[in-house]
Amino acid sequence: MTELPASTESYWVASTPQPEHPPLAGDLDVDVAVLGAGIVGITAARRLRAEGRTVALVEARRLVRGATGFTTAKATPGHGLRLSQVESAFGSDGARIYAEANRAAVDEIEATAAAEGLDCDFERAPSFVYTESPDEVEKLQREANAQLRAGLDAELVRESELPFPIAAAVRTGGSARFHPRKYLLPLAASLAGDGGHVFEGTTALDVAEGTPCVVTTSGGEIRARDVVVATHMPFLDRGGFFARAHPYRSYVVAAEIDAGSAPQGMHISAGRPTRSIRTAEHDDGLLVLVGGEGHRTGDEQATEGSYARLAHWARERFGVEEFPYRWSTQDLFTLDGVPYVGPIRPGSRHVLAATGFGGWGMTNGIVAGILLADRILGRANPWAPLFDSNRAKPRASAWPFAKENAQVAARFVADRVAAWRTTAFADLEPGTGRVVRHGGSEVAVSRDASGHLHAVSAVCTHLGCLVAWNAAEGSWDCPCHGSRFGCDGEVLEGPAVRPLESREL
Repeated sequence: MTELPASTESYWVASTPQPEHPPLAGDLDVDVAVLGAGIVGITAARRLRAEGRTVALVEARRLVRGATGFTTAKATPGHGLRLSQVESAFGSDGARIYAEANRAAVDEIEATAAAEGLDCDFERAPSFVYTESPDEVEKLQREANAQLRAGLDAELVRESELPFPIAAAVRTGGSARFHPRKYLLPLAASLAGDGGHVFEGTTALDVAEGTPCVVTTSGGEIRARDVVVATHMPFLDRGGFFARAHPYRSYVVAAEIDAGSAPQGMHISAGRPTRSIRTAEHDDGLLVLVGGEGHRTGDEQATEGSYARLAHWARERFGVEEFPYRWSTQDLFTLDGVPYVGPIRPGSRHVLAATGFGGWGMTNGIVAGILLADRILGRANPWAPLFDSNRAKPRASAWPFAKENAQVAARFVADRVAAWRTTAFADLEPGTGRVVRHGGSEVAVSRDASGHLHAVSAVCTHLGCLVAWNAAEGSWDCPCHGSRFGCDGEVLEGPAVRPLESREL
């Protein structure tokens, strides 16, 4: 039995070169500053450049290496059981708009790839949400009905191409799969020059809204009429998104599979544990990508077990043995199931944000990029009210808001109590970490694969929660709002923008 690879680099990253873009070095004036170079930022920046706006696309690390580079890259208007949830919260008109927007996003990827000659492995394929349990058939029927009412090509089916029996599945047409980096990297490269700028290794630290807005970065100031914050979770806390969206991590293993055994469609289970299935072209063959095992960020330290369970399931169901890739990603879920897209806070006219794609960022990210660009260009968009970043839905949101933020408060206290009971760290094995009390404060101590001990502050630089060790990624993850740090304290994922300070042992 083949072991899983040590590296957690995604197939999308491993199969594409990483272009080099310079960091910002000095001050700059543009029409629009776009902060974050994933699918949202690149989509918005490209549409703005097409209308003659000067744009600076700013990425803290490397282009398309965040959530967009670690997706499963399913592009579908059917998002699991999401349409019935949206219909319940927003009515039939809301569900219709949600479906229409995401269906248009799939078409946008196809049209852009064709127009720009992008060899991004785009392929139309139906998507399925399936169940093996007869007890879940009724909720699948509700989802199929909601999708039909929303105008999607959907039906409830009883048979499947999967190599195991199912009770039922919702089949949704108008779906596709593609390679996100082969699609986005050329689009980002085309932005540079003639009023367009692309910067990597440049961290946005603050935004002052005014005339113009001023973005303070690690490389200088950017003055712009409008600012788009497309950093997955907005690093600016003004809109309170950290209290209205909660972070989850999920995992993927990729195995080599014979074409004759590979499913043609894309699949995701209705119940838990989640199992997501799609294929991808790989050299001269195919990979089957199996995802799932999601949990709230920071709640699970034995994360290696998540990969092991996925690999075991893939071996059992598909007979695969070789796993050349594994990776994980982070998704943000809103209280009512619809992303937040628009002004970063009520009354803000020139600072916009997008977040909360709920595991379906390939289409929702395109939708967000279109909405943000349209708002800056002064174009009315019929999707905008549904995705409004400052919408109030008390009935749909009150209980999830209370539940999620109660968990944050509980972790804030309980983790500190646990840390103050723990002082030992000399027994740490390579690849492990622990939060301990040392020198009167909470310290995150880890030992890397070479046996070297690292010690940093355990207090997240976002809002002060204590971080938790993620063994599979060798990172410190914040269970409150999803910030992630390397063992040396470097920021891997926001909303935090400042590293964890080093500590002496």
